[in-house]
Amino acid sequence: KEIRMIKIAVIDDHELVLQGICTQLSQEEKFDIVGAFTEVEELKLCLLCKKVDVLIMDLMLKDIHGFELIEQLKQMHIDFPKIILISGFYEPMLHKRANELGVKAFLPKETSCTELTSTIINVANGNCVIPDSLLEGQKKQLLTEVELSILRLIAEEYSNAQIAKELFISRRTVDTHVTNICTKLNVTGRVGAVREAVKLKLV
Repeated sequence: KEIRMIKIAVIDDHELVLQGICTQLSQEEKFDIVGAFTEVEELKLCLLCKKVDVLIMDLMLKDIHGFELIEQLKQMHIDFPKIILISGFYEPMLHKRANELGVKAFLPKETSCTELTSTIINVANGNCVIPDSLLEGQKKQLLTEVELSILRLIAEEYSNAQIAKELFISRRTVDTHVTNICTKLNVTGRVGAVREAVKLKLV
């Protein structure tokens, strides 16, 4: 059976990192590295001239933030590639913004070559990928244990008064926690909080 080649472009302003990624990926017979760039303008030229399935991009580039570059690429008349962002640090709000921009995967810098390879294949097949390591980190960073407990009870349709009784805390404390949960998940109410929590696998 013929292997469909996945055409990949990579941009990272660190030459060594760029070489390292390309060396690893070129060992995969189904990957075709069509371009590796440290400069944004060179990447844009490549995207105008060549078909790229997957673009691997560092979030913090020398002269431009990755999100800004994605906005610029969207304004170009190109067949928009599926984007994998690689970042040295992780923040839930960054991930949320990346999702809004249509980024298909958001990986930490310490991602293994095996994980990167499987992510590329998944993304090329039209899937979004959130690595377990990020989800775990996100759970730890995003909500406290008490907030997670309250969120689970909200998901089970407990009222704030019932949650207060269940957790032996005051109704006012529950109200405060619910407000904090909604703020952290960037939603306006309980229904939104549950929906977002399910999406992030918090409940």
